[in-house]
Amino acid sequence: MEKMSQEKVLHVAKLAKLEVKEEEIEKYSVQLYDILSEIEKIVKVDIAPELNILISPTFNHDCYRDIDKMPLSKEEVFKNAGSHDDDYIIVPKVIE
Repeated sequence: MEKMSQEKVLHVAKLAKLEVKEEEIEKYSVQLYDILSEIEKIVKVDIAPELNILISPTFNHDCYRDIDKMPLSKEEVFKNAGSHDDDYIIVPKVIE
């Protein structure tokens, strides 16, 4: 079983601003190694640039099927909005 070093796990946790408990380091070292190994496989695939391949994290390749539908009118959008001002929906402030 391959794994990432404890120092690298702690470094990644610091970059992500996450607290990692001592007992979790072993589990995350294996998981991070596995993730990076899968990414390395993708990077090594030789694909001709003219193919314009899109790699999607989901298997739902039909996720953009609704884009071609008629967009909602402004009135339809605003009838479900709590409050609005001209072309903007007013939402509660979440950042101080």
